[in-house]
Amino acid sequence: MDRECAEPNNHPMLRRLLIAASTLAVVVVAGFSAVIAFDSPTAPPPLAAGNAIPGIAQWNFADLPKMQTLKARDGAPLNYRLYPGRPDRAVVLVHGSSGTDASMLKLAQALQAAGASVHAIDLRGHGGSGITNGDVSHIGQLDDDLADLVKGLGLDKAGVHRTLIGFSSGGGFALRIAGGKQAGLFNDYVAISPYIGQDSPTNKPSAGGWAGVAVPRVIALSLLDSIGLAWFQDLPAIHFATDAKASDRRTPVYSFRLAASLQLGRDWRGVLSRISAPTEIVVGANDELFNADQFKPMLQSVNPRIGVTIVPDETHLGMIADPQATAAIVDAWRKLAGA
Repeated sequence: MDRECAEPNNHPMLRRLLIAASTLAVVVVAGFSAVIAFDSPTAPPPLAAGNAIPGIAQWNFADLPKMQTLKARDGAPLNYRLYPGRPDRAVVLVHGSSGTDASMLKLAQALQAAGASVHAIDLRGHGGSGITNGDVSHIGQLDDDLADLVKGLGLDKAGVHRTLIGFSSGGGFALRIAGGKQAGLFNDYVAISPYIGQDSPTNKPSAGGWAGVAVPRVIALSLLDSIGLAWFQDLPAIHFATDAKASDRRTPVYSFRLAASLQLGRDWRGVLSRISAPTEIVVGANDELFNADQFKPMLQSVNPRIGVTIVPDETHLGMIADPQATAAIVDAWRKLAGA
């Protein structure tokens, strides 16, 4: 009898708790949705350190090889230029954030002069590769594209030594591949001034002013992705410090899923620790976006097998333009490829 009397007395309390919980859930979902919908990346003021390659006005772009295209597994075009050299010493060369293969002209020529057969590629979302400027179809699609390129270019043939070389965001992408499921695509890796992670000691705040990130949106989308919900990942997440418009020559804004496809991710330490292929990092001592002096101590604790070369007096973009810097990168490649 006591139990029967007690139960009805608890019902109003239970109803109030359920109503409160439901109200809280609605508020949380509404706030979460508002963050995703309305928080967009702000364009930082143009930054020469990430936007203007030293001496580019004097470059002869007539030296660029003819643009070639192959199709990815989804039928989308993947663009590249071939700087022919030794067919058994292949390099796939990846540009940095917002750029295209054309920005890698001087480095490609230096590697070619050293004997490499260089394939300077345009990542999906850049330079006319893919379908939409600044976007991919899903996280990890750049990894798939790279596998399609290696196969489509015939670089998977026996006797071909393959090196992946990437700059800045492309350098981070090279390390992502080296520490991921596609590590066997290449024999070795060179990362030039690579982006490691937001909380890496190598990173300056906002990459030295180069990247405007929609942090609340990125956090919200990351949480959704962590529970298997790939919702709204086409939304803009990063705006780089350039006033260039989206075109086949520039990609000023990245979607969440393009940025995530380039990066090592939150577990960047784990990715770096898994790298077993010979890998070299080359960075300029005066890099404006990253702390050059932090690469060696950071890697000493994470993966001491990865070599680090600091090039004196060099800036971030100087690494793909100045002869001293390109010579250091060529030396790193020769060391790895035995060329």
